[in-house]
Amino acid sequence: MNIIFIANTGTHHALIAAHIYLGRLNKLDFRYITGFGDTAADKSGFPIYIGEDQQGNRVYTLGVGKDVLMGKKSLEDLRNLLGFSEEELVIEPVSVAGQGIIMLISHWPKLLGGGYLNVKGSTFLLRRQFGVLQKTAGNLHHKLKTMQ
Repeated sequence: MNIIFIANTGTHHALIAAHIYLGRLNKLDFRYITGFGDTAADKSGFPIYIGEDQQGNRVYTLGVGKDVLMGKKSLEDLRNLLGFSEEELVIEPVSVAGQGIIMLISHWPKLLGGGYLNVKGSTFLLRRQFGVLQKTAGNLHHKLKTMQ
């Protein structure tokens, strides 16, 4: 099975939720997670491979832009069109308060301190939303158990 955590960016809250889901992160110190705030990886448009869970499910993140629910619907329609089931590809949206600000600062030019602002601002906002991200990952664990 493949699992894709989607959000407006794939290198901020979707990345944190994926790491929580994999059991790699249970405290607020996530600034040094590989790829955190990496705008180049996010702009590539490709899913970012994060790792495998204990059941061998492959976990990815993907930034889908401003409208996460529309992105989810589009990916689900594509999944169905290609003949895959939800048991083969799970699409999990990740939403937090302040995600619009995260998206804005992730597009700030590096020449004007965008890299620093991206990491510092995102870290500040996501530390306050850590419980929401833990709940998202926990809900996915429960959803997958009921699917089996």
